[in-house]
Amino acid sequence: MILCGDFFYRGRITDCCVKIENGIIVDVKKDMKGKRVKGVVMPAGIDVHVHFRDFRESYKETIESGSLSALYGGVCLVVDQPNTDPPILDAETYFRRMETAGKKTYVDYSLNLGLTEDNVDEIDEILRIVEEKHYVPAIGEVFLKGKMKVGYDVLKKARCKVEKLITVHAEENDDERSEVRAVEKCLRIGKFHFCHISTAEALTLIYNSNSTSEVTPHHLIFSNRDIKYKVNPPLRDGKVRVELVKRFWMADILASDHAPHTIEEKMDGAPGFPGVETLYPMFFYMVKKGYVKMRDLVEKFVENPAKIFGFKRYGEIDIGKYANFAVFDPKMEKPIKARDLHSKVNWTIYENLMAIFPRDVYIRGEKVLEDRELLIDRGFGNVL
Repeated sequence: MILCGDFFYRGRITDCCVKIENGIIVDVKKDMKGKRVKGVVMPAGIDVHVHFRDFRESYKETIESGSLSALYGGVCLVVDQPNTDPPILDAETYFRRMETAGKKTYVDYSLNLGLTEDNVDEIDEILRIVEEKHYVPAIGEVFLKGKMKVGYDVLKKARCKVEKLITVHAEENDDERSEVRAVEKCLRIGKFHFCHISTAEALTLIYNSNSTSEVTPHHLIFSNRDIKYKVNPPLRDGKVRVELVKRFWMADILASDHAPHTIEEKMDGAPGFPGVETLYPMFFYMVKKGYVKMRDLVEKFVENPAKIFGFKRYGEIDIGKYANFAVFDPKMEKPIKARDLHSKVNWTIYENLMAIFPRDVYIRGEKVLEDRELLIDRGFGNVL
């Protein structure tokens, strides 16, 4: 198959043709004949931080509904987190989760392994058993507070036992200095990937180390005066938010931290927001308006996620990569409405913000979304 059109190729929009065999790009040229794709062909996104719930929390999200939401947002691959109910702390539960994903997921699916004080002594052996069958992107997100809390001694022990990427939720409590202190302590232990950083000071510390960082749309867009619902880490005041935006260029990864709860749970203080479907569309709109550079968006939502988390053949549009595309029509801008989204919780903090949703999506060379119509069944996605 050969597709021709305006592809984001090697840092810029290029009118060219892409030859695809067995789901993989084998050639990119200007002088081939093929089917013309209307719109801007972007590499499909990789969201390395989602919570697809399921198991005992299937009433508010499932791998099926979460992955469908991801697909409609132009995402081809997700990294699910292990703080499920029950949590993913052993090989048996990991395998059960992946078996469920294999039957339900619309997009390609991967899963982190959880770390607690109870499994740290066996974490290397659990990882060895799991990776006989599956690719584990990381151990994480490791919590320094809450139900799955570990101490710095446990984190240090895990860092010594495995070479695998470890992702950390760097908070001891809710105040701004807490994030900075946690990052400083973790950096003294070793190399980590820091989830959803919310302050410019912490982001700068990570940027000047050999560790990597991740930021979310909600910390970049909203202050604690805009949104009163709880999230971890909390939304900051306007000045802190603006400083984070100014240093967006320092962040390695942009991720949604898609964390759905029912509206009743939110009213009771459950932390987290859904967002896997709206991230790419909102930021593509920002690219159109000149607020964000297209190169930065692709780097932080496609290229770096693939490199940092070790996803072979995923990433930018180039020879040897999977043909994973999200096709955007820049004229199709519209306000976000919860009623149009596909998460089970049916609400969003981004209601009425402008976005450009992908019209077509390809995963491994197969068109899975055409004119916003679904062309595949659940279970289409690969489990890594």
